[in-house]
Amino acid sequence: MWKFFLLLMLVVTSCSEKQIDGNVINVAEAMSRLSEGQSVQNLFSSISYIPLETNEQAIIGKYPECIIMDSAILVSSVHQNLKLFDRTNGKYIRDIGHVGADPEGYAKDSWGKVSFWADAVRRTVYLLGWNNDFLLYGFDGKYKDRIRLQDTVNCILSQNYYLMDADRIWGHNKMKLSPETPSVFYMDRNTMSLTGIATWNSALLPMDEVLSVSNLLGGNVAYGGDLAMAEFVGDRKYYTAINSPSLWKSKDAIRVKQAFNDTIYTISEQGLTPYLVFELGEWHWNEQQQLDVEGCDKKIAIDYILENAEYIYFHFHTSLYLEESQSYCGFYHKEKKTVVCQKGDSLFDKMNNQHIQIRGVTSDGHFFALLQPDELSDDNQRRMGIEEEGNPIMVMLY
Repeated sequence: MWKFFLLLMLVVTSCSEKQIDGNVINVAEAMSRLSEGQSVQNLFSSISYIPLETNEQAIIGKYPECIIMDSAILVSSVHQNLKLFDRTNGKYIRDIGHVGADPEGYAKDSWGKVSFWADAVRRTVYLLGWNNDFLLYGFDGKYKDRIRLQDTVNCILSQNYYLMDADRIWGHNKMKLSPETPSVFYMDRNTMSLTGIATWNSALLPMDEVLSVSNLLGGNVAYGGDLAMAEFVGDRKYYTAINSPSLWKSKDAIRVKQAFNDTIYTISEQGLTPYLVFELGEWHWNEQQQLDVEGCDKKIAIDYILENAEYIYFHFHTSLYLEESQSYCGFYHKEKKTVVCQKGDSLFDKMNNQHIQIRGVTSDGHFFALLQPDELSDDNQRRMGIEEEGNPIMVMLY
């Protein structure tokens, strides 16, 4: 049974455009000014749609996940090898390696999905192996290496989110098996030794009182990744998405955001430095009450954060543990120190009469969305020549 590790305090955010002071985002005040919906044109200068080529080699299955670099798009999906497409025109280039039990084969989970990360500078893909290891492939599709942690290191690779950065692999542990395992750490790429940076001072979840653990796949927009849901005796719950983007790089700074903590931190070898704080007021979700279903309708839970040079995009929920949970999204303008938030997570492209949902940021700092063919309007399907059974369409925001 999975053993989740309780984090610090819950995060949050919301609402219409409002000037704030310093490095505090006043969500409590912004919650009274929610917008019904933002247009793409109010936030970005331009938008482009890139249909991914569809052929027998390039088939993308259910629950696609993608990483976009300056010139290439990596896409994984259920029961498919990792695939590489051209970012400029969406043309299929090649498969990257293969799923398999042979020495160069990488792992898939029980749902048929592969876990992968990319070093855009070195043009290297890291794929999770079968034996608590990483398999490395170049963008040219050639196998490069297999690396694994030293035997003395207590770390299960599948339970962390990673950022690949030159000779270091930065990690964020969201599901700790023991309080001794660091929450934030880095691994030396050459020696595969592990150095702890910080450990959250939190209690372990009462796993001896668990009633059930279930999963919601494909929640990349709603939760940042695949949602694991634990239910405990006494009308208590806990949700987390291991593959949500909780660790990221902004220019030369590396950030981390822990669930149930209202602060975004900058990471260094010396530790964590506060970067931005979400002020929640009465919407704050106290760490000691984070399992409580009762009262969660008046609490905010931040799901994930995406950052580029201009904005911090954040996605959050109220009523997280209830059937009537409500999603929100917001943009914090870093220079102007304003925040724009709305109920729901759909942005409207007025020029193309199309709704989109942001789900990531490229290595060169542009937000992107992904649309399935049946999510396109009829006019856009005809204009782009999209078949209903075709591959997804990447949407770039500039």
